Amino acid sequence: MKQIVYKIYGFVSALKYPKALYLSFKYSFNQKILTNKEHMVLASNWLVDIQNGDGGYARKFSLISGRDDSYIETTGYIIPTLLNMAKYFNENSYKKSAIKAGEWLLNIQNSDGSFSEIDDNRPFAFDTGQVLIGLNQLFLETEDERYQEAAKRASYWLADNQESDGSWEMVAYNRQKHSYYTRVSSAMLAYALVENDTYIEKQALKNIEWVVSQQQENGYFNHASFLEEVPAYLHTLIYILEGLLDVYDMTKDEKILEVILRNANRLKEINLGDGVLLCSQYNSDFRCTNGERCITGLAQWAGVCLRLFEITEDKNYKEIAISTLFYLKSKQIQEGGVLKGALSASVPFWGRYGAFSFVNWGNKFFIDSLLLLDKYKLDIKEEQEYFVSLAFSLNETVVYDALTAMDRAYLKKIDDYFKPFKEQSLTLLDLGCGRGRFLDYFTQNYPKWKVIGVEPTFEKEGSILKGSAYDIPVESNSIDILFSIEVLQHTYIDDSMREIERVLKKEAHLVIGERNPWSVLGILKPLLELKGRWMYPWDSPFREKWYGKSQWRDIFGKYNIEMKQIETINNPRDKKVKFLNRYYFMVGEMR
Repeated sequence: MKQIVYKIYGFVSALKYPKALYLSFKYSFNQKILTNKEHMVLASNWLVDIQNGDGGYARKFSLISGRDDSYIETTGYIIPTLLNMAKYFNENSYKKSAIKAGEWLLNIQNSDGSFSEIDDNRPFAFDTGQVLIGLNQLFLETEDERYQEAAKRASYWLADNQESDGSWEMVAYNRQKHSYYTRVSSAMLAYALVENDTYIEKQALKNIEWVVSQQQENGYFNHASFLEEVPAYLHTLIYILEGLLDVYDMTKDEKILEVILRNANRLKEINLGDGVLLCSQYNSDFRCTNGERCITGLAQWAGVCLRLFEITEDKNYKEIAISTLFYLKSKQIQEGGVLKGALSASVPFWGRYGAFSFVNWGNKFFIDSLLLLDKYKLDIKEEQEYFVSLAFSLNETVVYDALTAMDRAYLKKIDDYFKPFKEQSLTLLDLGCGRGRFLDYFTQNYPKWKVIGVEPTFEKEGSILKGSAYDIPVESNSIDILFSIEVLQHTYIDDSMREIERVLKKEAHLVIGERNPWSVLGILKPLLELKGRWMYPWDSPFREKWYGKSQWRDIFGKYNIEMKQIETINNPRDKKVKFLNRYYFMVGEMR
């Protein structure tokens, strides 16, 4: 009941920011993706824009309360991100912003070396540790000894306030122990290794030992949540892995890597088995308790996956990271106003984590992960293909091993059309052939034809080539008949048609079977997608594109393909509701 009342209050309050409210709704469903560099610039510029006059970065922009005060904790760890952006883009304004933030932190450090919360004068271990991340980096960047001294004082305050088991409790959030304070001890270790400080090194590793002792048999860490009685948000679950990964990078301790993978592999299994994206909260059994999206957590998870891919060479981690970042890029606000470049804390933006807010740390982790991804030099259609492939691999109901009634309806039309060509020596390519159900039919019924399958998701050695509608692994002008059944709706159509045009010979035939939007299912499709009853998530950055007859004529004409035949077919199974599922059968000829 409290959540319902708060949401009503939030929407009423948000009416004073009409443009921001409109953009919040719009980008919950956006599907426009930019390049990694464009997204990084948007995200970095928003951080600079919300830097307050004192030098700190505003905690958030809230649709309820507007621009917030400077946030000590995240200002600390935003500094390295903007310093990286300054180098990457050769943009001095980012470095100036980071140094301005550093000066503010020097001025507000408590006399004992600690740092406090934004709205609480008490010193906190986590806030101090996150500021330490920034102080460490500023010293390495500038060699200004003031940052070195501030980092030393912060590190010794942290060490002096540890519990005997290596954790923090009395100076921790809610005076509870937290496993995600690996983000604190990893910052201490970084300081210790630069300064050759064996005492701080020992204390940092003592906390890591305590965290390792909190791992359950299933990989989950005790004390992973903000509050013991509340299931952990993805944000804090990944905090633990980030800190441990930082320590592993510095120590190369294989036991720490084993601990990381015991947890990360479980999250990977969930990501590959239960959904294209991880959900907002998980309990200690790794059961999703909140199906919303924690945007910061997803950004962090993508970064962890890319780091683990580089360590383990497990391609599943790379696939997950690319798909997750493809999703996140669609949620970044890309147009004018106070929110340009921001990410909502949750999707939907009224979700439990950071309701109605655009928090600065979401941008920080988004930038960090995009920087890791950018080294692979993927273009947007390649990223989309990763996302679609992951969605297909999770949905067995859309890929069949045996021919369906609708498949046979398509094949009847093909047999009628291509009967005069049956004795010719032709090359047929089945684009997006799935597990190859059509390949066997053509091989048996058209023995003089050479039959090739191309598929990005389901590999079959010897009969199916690894490829896609964007990258067909055959020579130009080499295909007589290109056959594609309900595949192009899952692609950016212009990119696909350009590649199809490349491989077809002159006077070759293009055969397409696709969904007809003028059907009961076509009309209901948007509603079913929003309810999550489709192969893509309700908030997907990509949805199937069903085109009408006139649109298909325009598409063929744009690529110099003459439409020879287009007709509507009803699914033979739909005897009770005649127009429940309708399809197009199309044949075109290259001019």
